[in-house]
Amino acid sequence: MNGRMMKTWWAAIVLCGVLLFPWHVAYGLEFSAEQTTRVGTRSMVGKIFFQADRWRVEMASPEGTRISINRLDKTVTWLLMPNQIYIEIPLRLDQVPRVAPKIEGEVKRKRVGSEQVGGRKTDKYEVTVEVNGQKEVVHQWVAPDINFPMKIASTDGKWESGYNYVTIAPQKADLFELPAGYKKAPAP
Repeated sequence: MNGRMMKTWWAAIVLCGVLLFPWHVAYGLEFSAEQTTRVGTRSMVGKIFFQADRWRVEMASPEGTRISINRLDKTVTWLLMPNQIYIEIPLRLDQVPRVAPKIEGEVKRKRVGSEQVGGRKTDKYEVTVEVNGQKEVVHQWVAPDINFPMKIASTDGKWESGYNYVTIAPQKADLFELPAGYKKAPAP
């Protein structure tokens, strides 16, 4: 995988995290789920594990499973490569999960129906968000039984990200630590 493709791949993982995590940090919710993301015609499926101040995303690739461990408490992201090398990068502020019960920059929310998403009944909302003076309208599907955002998508169909098989339960602490045997990549 060349450098440009690798950057695109990691950017998509980060995008998933930013779009889907904003509701649960304040509540201490822990869960695991299958995560699906589509940008244009490219789709990715992976597994996510989440605790209040850390999350792990695992995605399959032709070279093997790629893992991103994000630690808010250490302000670091570890990118684990299939060859047992890891890259450590600072956790950027735009990667930090939001703590508010609504989408950051939300200026309007309207319920527009209900649908099944990820095996759960959800309420579908049209949400207007304003960021840096720009307004964007997105759809969001929230499972009311667990107050969980199952999916978010652009209204123009260009991207979407969602969860299937959500299991709300405590997560093992070692999921969010560097595995034994991994070596840090030398600085470029």
